[in-house]
Amino acid sequence: MISFSFLRRGSRILAAMMPRPGLMALALTVLLLAACSTAPSPPKPAMVPIGVNGNYGYSEVMLEPDQYQVSYLTPRLKVSASRSDADADIVAAKAKAHDLAFWRAAQLGREQGFSALKLVDEHTDTDVDTNVQRTYQPGFYGYGFYGYGYRRYPGGFGPVPWFPGDYPYDYYGPGDYYERKTSSMRVNSRLEVKFFKTSADQAQSIDAVIDDMAKKYGQATYP
Repeated sequence: MISFSFLRRGSRILAAMMPRPGLMALALTVLLLAACSTAPSPPKPAMVPIGVNGNYGYSEVMLEPDQYQVSYLTPRLKVSASRSDADADIVAAKAKAHDLAFWRAAQLGREQGFSALKLVDEHTDTDVDTNVQRTYQPGFYGYGFYGYGYRRYPGGFGPVPWFPGDYPYDYYGPGDYYERKTSSMRVNSRLEVKFFKTSADQAQSIDAVIDDMAKKYGQATYP
């Protein structure tokens, strides 16, 4: 037969094991803070003066009262590991930087009271930075079976996991060398534009340029 004192002791033990409201609130606060600290920052608008949202944006220099150099510098952007995709990434980034600079030039012309603009000169530079990390993964038993595809990891051994951009360049011997390439780029587009009060040969309407670019890049962002 279970005594009453035993039941009382058991109820006290269970009560001690129950989480307290204060501790639960503290634990929830810690979890929320951790989630906030690890959450990625939201994308930022692309069409801003340089320095407003970071080390990217547009800038301008007056060359003549009706002629300006307008530049757009992108942030550092990731480049795909695939050669064909990387080429496409670079082409797209250059086109976007050029268009954002041209959009800013049209805005500047409108602010100065002009109605048309003409592209006089342009230069677009791309700075691609490639980082190569080489690692050596030894075979488990020298030149034996494990030297050909099975490698030692912490806690055991097994097939080596492959990642996009990883290329083994030594299949034979006691182990394999692997290299992982990561690339990033920045684009700087510099345009020299001339403004006109009325239409001119090969000049574009400032209003038309602004309308077109606003439709194309009005929601453009960078990470």
